[in-house]
Amino acid sequence: MGHTETTRIVIADTSVLINLMHTKHLRLLGGTPGYRFVVADEVLAEVQDPSQKMMVVDTISGGIVDQTRVHGPGELAIYAQLLSTLGSGESACLAVAQSRGWGVACDERRVFLREARARLGQNRLINTPGLYLLWIQSGLLNVDEADEAKQILESNRFRMAFGSFRELL
Repeated sequence: MGHTETTRIVIADTSVLINLMHTKHLRLLGGTPGYRFVVADEVLAEVQDPSQKMMVVDTISGGIVDQTRVHGPGELAIYAQLLSTLGSGESACLAVAQSRGWGVACDERRVFLREARARLGQNRLINTPGLYLLWIQSGLLNVDEADEAKQILESNRFRMAFGSFRELL
């Protein structure tokens, strides 16, 4: 994802947030150079575990990430259209990203990924491994720390199709 100023990325599903909670890297979202991450109200509503919800709320209230909602007739129309095939959080984030020219952070595959690529293009999408790669490249983590996070995520059933982040550099 290229950028010259701050690129806004809306987090499209709870899996990205939960993955970063598992690895204790949620706070890194606030330190990613050139990026500002945003959580939509609809995604926050999908976080079921009270302690996880509190972590996300603390991240928002601490200024680490921003919070937004779907608003305006254009966004609401896109949101309503997407609700026929996607969940509320995914629909909200895609509507916001499409109408505001933002990117999306998401680990979903299948229908959401096809819809996001069609509406935004591949260069406005990032997933959990992409975040770790971005953090390595910006010096927020080293490869060993990212690989340790990869092991934690895989122990929580989040598989990555590579052995080490070294392979991606």
